[in-house]
Amino acid sequence: MTSIEVYTDGGNRNHGNYAGGSVKSSDPSAWAALLIFGEHEKMLSDGELGRTNNYMEIMAVIQGLTALKRTDLPVNVYSDSAYVINTMLNKWYVKWRQNGWKKGGKEVKNAELWQQLLAQVDRFDSITWNKVKGHANNKNNNRVDAALNSTMDKLEKA
Repeated sequence: MTSIEVYTDGGNRNHGNYAGGSVKSSDPSAWAALLIFGEHEKMLSDGELGRTNNYMEIMAVIQGLTALKRTDLPVNVYSDSAYVINTMLNKWYVKWRQNGWKKGGKEVKNAELWQQLLAQVDRFDSITWNKVKGHANNKNNNRVDAALNSTMDKLEKA
């Protein structure tokens, strides 16, 4: 059975902020998702100002899965985000959900997005999560990285 491949990436340009500083409302942020089914490909990308890198990494997967119409085919998700892949593979969200989306008494970061992602995941019969090395030699990961950077370029010129 043919599977669907979804390559995702998210990013933020934190301009001039100190290391570990918070994202400024003027910092461009973007996500991209490349959907591949046989010979067919579709690149999606969008962005906004003031979002974190992790926010955009999760958003990329949400948007990629949302765009898929067929839920009966196996889906392979590829991301360079340890945050996304480890959360899904280690099922950290199970405990978060049981604890009312709290971790150590504080709200889980991006809880609303994790809930949106899980709603999408539930639509599919089979999803496999794959960690890829960012900024390396994975052609499709490089393509989504280029797409989100193009989106951030447009945000900076707007």
